[in-house]
Amino acid sequence: MDKFLVIDGNSLLNRAYYAFGGRGDVGELSFGGIPTNAVYGFLNMFIKAATDLKVKYVCVAFDMRQPTFRHQMFQGYKANRHKMPEDLAVQFDQLKDILKTMQVKIYQCPGYEADDIIGTIARQAKNVNVINLTADRDGLQLVAPNVELHLTKTGVTNLDVWTVDRIQKEYGLSPRQLIDVKALMGDKSDNIPGATGVGEKTAVTLVQNYGSVEAVIEAGVNKKVNDSVAMVKLSKKLAEINCQVPINFALKDCPFIFPFDDNVKHKFEKAGFKSLLRRNLWVSGSTVVQPIAPLFADVKDESKTIDDAVVPVLHKMSANGVKVDMVALDALGTALEKDIATLESEIFELAGETFNIKSSQELIDVLQRKLGVTLNKKTKTKTRYSTNEEVLTRLAPTVPLAAKVLEYRGKYKLYSTYVRGYGNAVDLEGLIHTTFNIDKTATGRLSSSEPNLQNIPQRKVDSDRFRQIFVSRFPNGKILSADYSQIELRLLAALSGEPGLIDAFNRGVDIHRETALKMFGDPERRRDAKTVNFGIIYGISSFGLAKDLNCGLYEASNVIKNYFRTFPKVKEFLDLCVSSAKQNGYISTMFGRRRYIRELYAKDNNVVAFATRAAMNMPMQGSAADIIKQAMVKIDHEMTERGLKSLMVLQIHDELVFDCVPEEINVVSEIVKRHMEGVVNLPVKLEVNISVDTTL
Repeated sequence: MDKFLVIDGNSLLNRAYYAFGGRGDVGELSFGGIPTNAVYGFLNMFIKAATDLKVKYVCVAFDMRQPTFRHQMFQGYKANRHKMPEDLAVQFDQLKDILKTMQVKIYQCPGYEADDIIGTIARQAKNVNVINLTADRDGLQLVAPNVELHLTKTGVTNLDVWTVDRIQKEYGLSPRQLIDVKALMGDKSDNIPGATGVGEKTAVTLVQNYGSVEAVIEAGVNKKVNDSVAMVKLSKKLAEINCQVPINFALKDCPFIFPFDDNVKHKFEKAGFKSLLRRNLWVSGSTVVQPIAPLFADVKDESKTIDDAVVPVLHKMSANGVKVDMVALDALGTALEKDIATLESEIFELAGETFNIKSSQELIDVLQRKLGVTLNKKTKTKTRYSTNEEVLTRLAPTVPLAAKVLEYRGKYKLYSTYVRGYGNAVDLEGLIHTTFNIDKTATGRLSSSEPNLQNIPQRKVDSDRFRQIFVSRFPNGKILSADYSQIELRLLAALSGEPGLIDAFNRGVDIHRETALKMFGDPERRRDAKTVNFGIIYGISSFGLAKDLNCGLYEASNVIKNYFRTFPKVKEFLDLCVSSAKQNGYISTMFGRRRYIRELYAKDNNVVAFATRAAMNMPMQGSAADIIKQAMVKIDHEMTERGLKSLMVLQIHDELVFDCVPEEINVVSEIVKRHMEGVVNLPVKLEVNISVDTTL
């Protein structure tokens, strides 16, 4: 699970101030007469924690310089605090300015403390592990199964980690019960009175025995508590962190964008942070980067609304399930078992001995010892041996054993993943109820698990064999499949504004033949054009295209250049996707869904290449995912309103699958096609192919 670092800005800046020589005047760490020690210490702590923990999200909460609701309850609250040193006070605005340049989200709210903001965020942050970083033990009460407290112990880098288990082990209490402990013992630093004369040991024992302040008071077992009932009740209100602060929190607004860009470097240079400047924290050189507006910056983020609306539909689809023909599944399993046994015999004959085909080590031994095949791949430190798919594919044309092992692995995967996997998932009514996941992919695409029904084999021979096991549950029922035609390529045309592609799609011509004609002057090179069209969407490299087209690297490079000469707006759009993602740390769909791509700043060229492809593809793939979700909601609403018996049962990326009663096939076809094609207004028309059969 991703990690979310939530920092108590006031607490850490205060700790950093004293750790780096704060003494009420301009100390040693200053630049141009301006104190910088607290900011410097804070940034050291921040960068170390965020990078060591490999967090995906981060934010900083600050107090505001005005009374809080606790001061209104009790005038003596924090009355014994010394005035903040001037050379610390002036560093808050400096820190906030740097954090904004680092694109770190800052939260603060009048009338509330940073603790309250942190508590609110910790309760609202879903599907992440929250790490609260502070020097204040008050945060112990916020610890939960997905919330840890990291306390600074000495200086700013030595941390003390607290979890639910540790609190239970050391106190014998839950995190929330520590509020009751503080209410009884008070807190001198915050001037919370508590019960006069009750210390920590007594307070802990009382809460262990009675569970809460209220129960201790009701039992009347401690005279000191009995004499301080009003103060104890007030102290509990003062001690409890308010987790309902009215802030506009959204996890997507809190990405940790690292390495930093040159705007941050410029800020560090102005502050004189020489040691930070020497560290490898940067994307490029020392010039200030001019900001690039994010793609779809003027589009309101609708992704949350889209996801919330489709969740009930997904629950309904999961409950509906999809019907499996167990006879067909068993027959498929028998056929695969026979294929596997035949391949096993052929492999043993080629090897001249029996061995465990599933063991990579035994296969390496047979290939090298018996057949003299070279498998070694030297690295800087050692020699590695591999029989992965890439290695065996390379060997297959000249080593029959390698080809057979590849075929064996393919058949065995089909048998274990699909025949066994689907068979084990079928309920007593012959239905498989998959779980549709809305938050497992970076692009917003839906996924399917337990079992995965979106990974039906793609190769035609295997796809047909497996799709035929899915049938209708209704007498004489049919399976209706509705598939978007080339939706990502259509979206590329629409989002780039490329007139050559837009016109071709709207004229209804074969886009691949049209591309072949424009690029090669030969419409018969449709297959090559199709490879290029879809490769461009995924940011294909010259190397990748050469492999797909079975041509030389130089020729592949020229094909890509020719494509961009033919469709120049596509090149401009894809370049803008990458530059926008680099500058802003994320790329968006046309509905405002963001994907944060920090890997664009990695040192590893392969990682950067992957991130670049992701930046190019996200606007199309993510937008397609959002489009089909919206169509699903509209289709489900109309089918429900009209009282149809037919059911929506599967979503497989760009395809929706329905189990239909015979008399409703025409009406379902009309509803589905109308909503899928009309769900969004684009300069390129969307097209949906409908097929109806007895099986999927």
